[in-house]
Amino acid sequence: MNIFSITTEKVRSRYFSLLYLFLWLYGMDDIFAQRQDETRKMLTMDMVHHNPGEAQTDSRFLDPAFLKATGYDAKVFFLFEAAQFGIDWQDFDGEIFPHGGPARKWVEQKNDTLQLKYSAAKQAGLKVYCMLDMLVFPKKLVEKNREGMCNGDGKIDISLPFTQQCIRSLIGQMFQRYPQLDGLVIRTGETYLQDAPYHTGGSPLVHGYGDHVALINILREEVCQNRDKDLFYRTWDFGKFHALPKYYLEVTEQVEPHPRLYFSIKHTIVDFWRSAITDSSMDYSGFDAYWLDEASRHGVPFNPCIGIGRHQQVIEVQAQREYEGKAAHANYIADGVINGFEELKTAGIRPYSLDQVKDNPLIRGVWTWSRGGGWRGPYAANEFWPELNAHVVTQWARDPDRSEEEVFRDFALSRGLPEAEIPLFRRLCLMSAQGVMRGHYSMMGGVYVNWTRDDNISGLHLLRPYFDSIIARNTAQAYLDEKTEALEIWKEIERLSEKLHFPDGETSRFVRLSSTYGRMKFQLFDAAWKVMLNAYAGEKTGKIDLAKLRENLEYYDRTLSEWTAFADGNPTVASAYLTSYPYGREDIGIGKTIDYFRKKLE
Repeated sequence: MNIFSITTEKVRSRYFSLLYLFLWLYGMDDIFAQRQDETRKMLTMDMVHHNPGEAQTDSRFLDPAFLKATGYDAKVFFLFEAAQFGIDWQDFDGEIFPHGGPARKWVEQKNDTLQLKYSAAKQAGLKVYCMLDMLVFPKKLVEKNREGMCNGDGKIDISLPFTQQCIRSLIGQMFQRYPQLDGLVIRTGETYLQDAPYHTGGSPLVHGYGDHVALINILREEVCQNRDKDLFYRTWDFGKFHALPKYYLEVTEQVEPHPRLYFSIKHTIVDFWRSAITDSSMDYSGFDAYWLDEASRHGVPFNPCIGIGRHQQVIEVQAQREYEGKAAHANYIADGVINGFEELKTAGIRPYSLDQVKDNPLIRGVWTWSRGGGWRGPYAANEFWPELNAHVVTQWARDPDRSEEEVFRDFALSRGLPEAEIPLFRRLCLMSAQGVMRGHYSMMGGVYVNWTRDDNISGLHLLRPYFDSIIARNTAQAYLDEKTEALEIWKEIERLSEKLHFPDGETSRFVRLSSTYGRMKFQLFDAAWKVMLNAYAGEKTGKIDLAKLRENLEYYDRTLSEWTAFADGNPTVASAYLTSYPYGREDIGIGKTIDYFRKKLE
């Protein structure tokens, strides 16, 4: 915390102390205490992030009644459920979606769907928000007005008056057609158009970060001032605005605060990872050396933009982590998010958790992504694990004075777990976070965070430079031992799962089966690393131990066969991972690396 924020905190503390004394003298301390309790409760929001281009996720979290009963205040409708796709632009230009055409029919069908979904959420007592990409407009609108909307490179340009006119019209049309809307969530870092055949768009950043300022100020005026609605502006850009205080403040200091305006920030300094920042595509130039050299050596730091500046913030938490199995097995991240992950506690750099910033008056809400994020699978058929994470984070946010462990215990009891078994269940969950860190990443850092993500496992194509560094430091065996340690943790998780007895037999069965799934997955990771790192190190010296290679390949083949058969034979667990990378990049999958080293035995 900088000197300015410390000084501000002291002034604030002294002010409230004097105010409380005044109210006590006049017998109003009970009213003041009640008001404090009300303001400590954070806004709680949830969103199901559907895979773009695929069928929508089947989830209880899509049910407004379930969300309300779970303790949520608001539902965020995902991108392709955004109001911008249900408006026909008829009053602006009747030629954009002409009557009788396929585009107009698509818009009308989308409108019918959105009206039903928004109304159901509203009737359940939830606030209704929709997340939309900006800048996204109808293709016909952009084609007709290219000179007035686009720069010389063909990109939609927010600095142009006609583009700004279109943004204002878009806001007005959405709130007019959907009075159910309580506000908007704005995304600018990525643009998904897979399920929007009649729209086009891209990032508003054409000239630099001033474009953020221009867009925010337009939205602030149209949404917050003119219509008294909530605006959540996401900072996500996988780089500077999201993660670097210098750029966050550069943008937000040019926007006047408003009680309806919030900035939405992931709790991590980059994406929802835990491993060290070792991605060569990252621009480190703006990072403070303290963060880069110390914190990132141990793990992805808590986002330093949280709690700074002048604006209210909501914190984004992914309950079904896309880089860590997507809830196909236990991965209890709620403890780490609230209390701090073990690798950040080791680093000792504060703040490293939500609990340490809960008293900051700028922190006004928590937004969980209960399901989704990323691409493809694995596809978990049971929502038990993401529901656990979402429940604990949300209920804690509703009463931040309670401990995470208290809320965890409430969840276990609500699912009927015998009280005597709660310590076993908690041990399983806490161990899952340890096993994920060591299996997917490394407590030592120096591993490419995306060597496995979604349901894909890569090989040497992505890991080679990291293996080079590991071998050069003579730490190959330490990394192999860590993968074996992760496997041993998952074996213990599997044993613990057999001792849990939920009254719902299906839940007990799923906890056991998903724990076995996790053990098999991390066993395959252990086997894959034993093949890759041992053989690659030997290849660099020209002395591959062929006997060891044969043994490791047999271990890998046996594990892959058992895991695939297990997943195929138990539809209640998730699909197994892919050894052949999709998206036309089969060459980088683990299967190619295994085949490469298998030929060494010929």
